[in-house]
Amino acid sequence: MSKINFTRRVKAFLTHFAFSAVAFFIVLYFIVLHWYPKPHFTVNGGWQGVRIMLFVYFFVGPFLTLIVFRPLKSFRALAFDMTCIIIMQISAFTWGVYAVHSQRPVGLSLSDGVIYPILEAELKPQEKTPADLKMLDDSQPPVVYAHEAVTDDEQAGVTMFDFIEGIPAAKLFFLFEPIKNNIDKLFTASLENTQSPPEQFSHIRDNYLKQHHFREGDLAFVPFEGRYGSSLLIFNRSGKIIDAIPDPRHSN
Repeated sequence: MSKINFTRRVKAFLTHFAFSAVAFFIVLYFIVLHWYPKPHFTVNGGWQGVRIMLFVYFFVGPFLTLIVFRPLKSFRALAFDMTCIIIMQISAFTWGVYAVHSQRPVGLSLSDGVIYPILEAELKPQEKTPADLKMLDDSQPPVVYAHEAVTDDEQAGVTMFDFIEGIPAAKLFFLFEPIKNNIDKLFTASLENTQSPPEQFSHIRDNYLKQHHFREGDLAFVPFEGRYGSSLLIFNRSGKIIDAIPDPRHSN
């Protein structure tokens, strides 16, 4: 009898685990491909969020089922136990998804020769949204140039852009400009133009240009500082990110 009970417990665990895995991989698809595209998953918090979700989601769900599921219990007792577990699991999963989504980069800004992530929470004090950044660039996430506040309006927090791609004047985040209007600054920030680029960078750049059939000056290799690491974002002459590679300045 005990062997039969154990088999039923394992079957309940595997069933719960299978349904949980399907839901998790659906969310993982959005995290990896939409919320934290390369290189953000590894250097900007995506992987950290997924690890927390994995532990909380599967511990609270399937493993609790394995622990508390007892086939000899009454139907009412089993239903109560499983209802409590599912409610806790859904609550934990919802919290995890919200936390990961809220920390995703909604934009990237070039400032002082380095690309930094922009979080949605950083826009709220200015009463702006990610849609304001998308008006400046159609990349995912948008890439913008953060210029110094010069005019009185800029120093006050708001500037007026006359027309951007046919869009009428609108109040936008005051430090941001379209990256396509600042391609020269983007290429000036390329690692070979810094004071002391690492020795191996020239080799990395030359190999990349050769392998992907680009010419000298076609691409900018701009440092990107994420919250959990760094990389080099590779831009073309249109200001679009075409790839990301490890930052040789921080390699062992």
